[in-house]
Order: sequence, then structure tokens, then C-alpha cells
Amino acid sequence: MAEQQIIPADQVLTNKLFIIPLSGRPIFPGIFTPLMIADKEDMEVVNQALASNGLIGLVMMKEAETENPGAADLNRVGTVAKIVKRINLPDGGLNIFISTLKRFEIKKFIASEQPISAAVDYLDDTNDDSDEVRALSRALLTEMKQLSENNPIFSEEVRLNMVNIDHPGKIADFISSILNVKREEQQMILETADIQRRMEQVLVFIKKEQELLSIQKKIQEQINEKIEKSQREYFLKEELKAIKKELGMPVDAKSGEYQRFKEAIDQ
Repeated sequence: MAEQQIIPADQVLTNKLFIIPLSGRPIFPGIFTPLMIADKEDMEVVNQALASNGLIGLVMMKEAETENPGAADLNRVGTVAKIVKRINLPDGGLNIFISTLKRFEIKKFIASEQPISAAVDYLDDTNDDSDEVRALSRALLTEMKQLSENNPIFSEEVRLNMVNIDHPGKIADFISSILNVKREEQQMILETADIQRRMEQVLVFIKKEQELLSIQKKIQEQINEKIEKSQREYFLKEELKAIKKELGMPVDAKSGEYQRFKEAIDQ
């Protein structure tokens, strides 16, 4: 029996893609993730893609709130994904599991209205083998390790994923996808094919995140200090009241004033 030959993904990619507009953030290559499909137009895209090669193009909209997006509302760089599994939901929607493969650039729209389709060219990473890139890889992993130790959001699974990623470009993509940065900044990373430039920009994002965490920590310490001071004052006042009550003294200024008037009336 002849051995089955594995064909690289870039050899089976088609230059015509049905496009699903993303209202949220861009999705980077190299991940396996679920994707909720609720719009009828997007469902039609999924159906047409499954009827051919199972490939879809994921492109972020320029404005997140755009309704019924057309070609003019989309960025020009996105990610091609393979639909691995489709699940029909009770509410009529779809849940698809996708494996994202590669960046692409839209050269021309074949259908400008939904369901949108486009002719695309695929983008290869460049400048990924230099001493600068290797140094940047180490710097990114070191900085992210420090960031994850000070931020509980980064789970152990995320930390393991960072260590196991072996390609500089994928390291930059993965870090960019989990950092709290603007969707436009993530799109900029997606559009950057030069690995060194991509990693340098992600390093800037990490530094900003570290600064924000430092400020957040400082504010939290100030708040905790005020709370502790307030609690100490409260307990001291309550203790003083108890002592005065035990000694038969007025508990507070108002009760003391009341006591003096009462004694004057009694006399």
C-alpha cells in the first residue's frame, strides 16, 4: 500500500475566498478556535465554503459597529481558515471550529456585497532568520514571562503555549492576540509580514502593558491603604465608645450635650 503524502497547506489554498467580516478583533494564523456564526449572510458563506474546499477568509471590519458590511467596510489583510467542524445550534445559529492557516491580502472583490467573495494573494513571512530576530524572540519570551507572573489573566496553559511556539512570527502573533491592545493595533501586526518589525512592535505593546500594570498596582495599593486607615479609625472610634460607655461617660458629642441639658432641667 502506497504511503499517503501530506500536502502542505499553502499548496491547497485557493486564490478565491468567501469572506466573513469580523466585528471584533482580527484572528491570527496558526490557531484552532471556535467561531460563532449568527448572521444569515455569514451562514451562506459557510455553506458555500463547505460546498467547495472548506476555506473561508476572516477579515476585520474597519468599524466594529457597521451593519450589513460591504467591501468598502473591510480591511485588506485577513487570515484564511479551514472549517474543521460545523455544529448547528438550537437557536438557528452555527458554531464552526476553524484552523487558521495563513495571511492573505485582498487584490480584488468578486462580490462586494454579502455574501462577499474576493481574489486574494497569500503573504509569506519575511526577515525571519537573523541575530536580531533571535534576540527579539528571547526578549519577547522573557518580558511575557515577567508579565504573566504579575497578571493572573495569563493562565498556565497560555504560558506553556508561549514556550512551545517555535517560530518568531508565531510568537509575535500569539502575544499580540492575548495582549489588551486596540483592535487597530492588532490589525497592524496582522498586516506586518516583516518578522523583525512585527516583533519590535509587539515588544512595544508589552512595555505599555507592563506600565499599565504598574500604575494599576500603585492605585490598588493606595486604595488598600485608605481602606485600612478607614477601618483602623472605625475600630478605634468603636473601642472609644465602649470605654466611655463602661465609665458612664457620654458616648459622643451630641449625647454629651443632651446630658448637660437634662441635668440643667432636672435642677
